[in-house]
Amino acid sequence: MTEPQVSLEGMGEVKRLAGIFWEPKPVFEELAARPRWWVPLIFLTVLALVYIGTFSRVIGWDTFIRQQFETNPRLQSLSSDQRAQAMEMQMKIGSRFAYVGGALGMTVSSLVIAAILLGAFNLLGGASLKFKQAFSITCYSLLPTALSSILALIVMLFKNPEDFDLQNPLVLNVGAFLDPSTTPKALHSLATSLDLFSIWVILLLALGFSVAAPRISYAKSLILVLAPWAIYVAGKSGWAAMFG
Repeated sequence: MTEPQVSLEGMGEVKRLAGIFWEPKPVFEELAARPRWWVPLIFLTVLALVYIGTFSRVIGWDTFIRQQFETNPRLQSLSSDQRAQAMEMQMKIGSRFAYVGGALGMTVSSLVIAAILLGAFNLLGGASLKFKQAFSITCYSLLPTALSSILALIVMLFKNPEDFDLQNPLVLNVGAFLDPSTTPKALHSLATSLDLFSIWVILLLALGFSVAAPRISYAKSLILVLAPWAIYVAGKSGWAAMFG
């Protein structure tokens, strides 16, 4: 496969990071030719840990767990003693798992997404991409989630702690307009997946992979990215329907 021509030779890291938001195509051209991923991966991981630490201090895990219990019919059916025991257990393990997830979540997510899309593009699209190219494109495509986290941090600092929703902090998806206590769990899960930043990431992934594999059109690339995302959303909605 002929490697894409890099339009901006010697692009610095600041240009790459900013370019993802303003002019992503030249960034992906360089990444396809010279893959790299450490800077966005470290940045997103540090931001995730800052977000979790701020949440722990400003909102508190007791507030979050209480909100979960109030909107979960299965938990509401427990006796008062059983609910108290379950809440105590969640309090002990919740914050610990949150920090582990913050430290490892972005790396694991990027690896999984890159592996799935690499398989889709190479097996179904006829591309000849290498894993380091797929991983590099994935890490940079996830950078808009940093903006989402920063906006959520601002909301967290100024909003009433009792009204802050960790799982849906921004009014940027359809689920934000639905009442989680009355909306079926599967529908609410599906609605929250229709998120502005998720769509942004999907569009960037489609562009990045189409640039790295020039024989694949952007439309076909978008389909190859959307297909596994749709399967994931369907699975998540099904899980919510069964287990709340």
